[in-house]
Amino acid sequence: MTGKLAYAIAVVSAVFISAAEASAQLDTAAAGALGAKLDEYAEAIGKEPLQVKCEEADFLIESCSDSLVRQFTALHLYSHYVNSRLMGDEAVAIHIYDSWFAPGKVRMQSETDLMDAGIFAEFNRRSLLGAKAPEIEMVDPGGKTVTLFGDRMYSDRMSVLFFYDTGCATCKVESILLRNLLDDRKYSVALYAVYTGRSREDWKKFIDEYLGIDNPDIRTTHLWDPDMSSDFQLKYGVIQTPRIFLISRDGTITGRGLDVLSLGRLLDIYSKPYTYGSEESSAFFDSIFAAGGGNPGCMEVKALCDSIASRTAGKGDTLAFKRLTGDMMYWLGSRRGEGIKCGLEYLIGKYIEGMPGIWTSPDDSLSVLSYGRLLGDLLGKSKTGERLPEMEVTGIMMARGREKEMTVRLDRLRNTTVIFHTRGCSYCEAELEAADSIARSDRKAKFFTVDVDQVLDSSPGTAFGLFDALDLSVLPYITSTGRKGTVCRKYMSLSGYGKEQSDDEDSEK
Repeated sequence: MTGKLAYAIAVVSAVFISAAEASAQLDTAAAGALGAKLDEYAEAIGKEPLQVKCEEADFLIESCSDSLVRQFTALHLYSHYVNSRLMGDEAVAIHIYDSWFAPGKVRMQSETDLMDAGIFAEFNRRSLLGAKAPEIEMVDPGGKTVTLFGDRMYSDRMSVLFFYDTGCATCKVESILLRNLLDDRKYSVALYAVYTGRSREDWKKFIDEYLGIDNPDIRTTHLWDPDMSSDFQLKYGVIQTPRIFLISRDGTITGRGLDVLSLGRLLDIYSKPYTYGSEESSAFFDSIFAAGGGNPGCMEVKALCDSIASRTAGKGDTLAFKRLTGDMMYWLGSRRGEGIKCGLEYLIGKYIEGMPGIWTSPDDSLSVLSYGRLLGDLLGKSKTGERLPEMEVTGIMMARGREKEMTVRLDRLRNTTVIFHTRGCSYCEAELEAADSIARSDRKAKFFTVDVDQVLDSSPGTAFGLFDALDLSVLPYITSTGRKGTVCRKYMSLSGYGKEQSDDEDSEK
């Protein structure tokens, strides 16, 4: 049981105690104690994903058997998330409204409160963190219509969406701070400054006085909607100004309800090139697969790939998807194992080469797409179901407890496990020892071992041919053929050899 779950149960226990004390109304002292516990718990899970917060809120509310305690808990949690200073928490408040108050499962204090909650939900639900930025159509100073976001999912830079009014004192301060931020820092962003009023004269004067940005790397577009026909107030929750959003390159809202200081912090984070395959990310995936001994099977790797995609890109968070998927590719690419290589091939095919529109930045092209294609080319060599290359290679044949040096055509090998190895490699020595032990105890087992260094010394052309046809980037490379001479397995290890070998022969029939 995790500490957080144990704490949740403790809170629920407090709810039950309060419920036992409740009769016609909730006791003031009990309500205060319960409210404090709920606040403490909400703070404890503050860094958890929004989905977890929503699930925890439902769990706590459902656990209240007394209607008064349930109402108190729902209202208290709703208020906490409406007023939270953590970006994105309004999504939890909207979830509580949609799940409990709107359908009448829990009553608010009054119809006015219910109406206010409904207005809050409607003015925020379209512009939540992780959502696609809603399309709006506005007019620039020259009268040209400009469509923001819409079907254009990807851009070469992030966008800052700044709603302001000329008569707003805070807007003037934030405009000066925004101008200074974008002039002083080396950001490459598109600024869409949206005037929410109706006076063209006031608009032009405000631009000249407060939004004259000199940085050539900033694409500034000034917009307004004098007819109020774009519905920007509802789409972006612009009840008051200023209102600042940060939109990612793929049109996802990555910052909302910002001031210029917090905008600068986010831009600092997103402007730095991300280093895939860091020690921290490697340790993260080590811990995920530690329970299985660090050598996961193909289905286990595939399941994690799909889970990452559904929990990130599936919910609109493409930045998290890219970082987790890229890091996982680097982790898989640096490790050996049949299941790992199978899962890596799946990840590259489905989520990297299969989603080229996601990987659009120059860093992505170099660090992810190029590396993914390189790994994919290696993984695609000597596919299962195909024969080994038509090449004569000299090696050691091990069968029936005997060893013999011989030259064979690789494509003619039947029911044979082929081990390509190199000198001074501890993994190679361990696999060769395992092969020798199996060959002596199992009269049906047959191995052909190839010293790649020896082939390179005696026949460089043959060695280069092997490198072209097989993935010998990491040795030992072990592959097996079935009774028809086609490849059954590759990237294998000789642990569990007997059972897996028979399974492969059955699958070839």
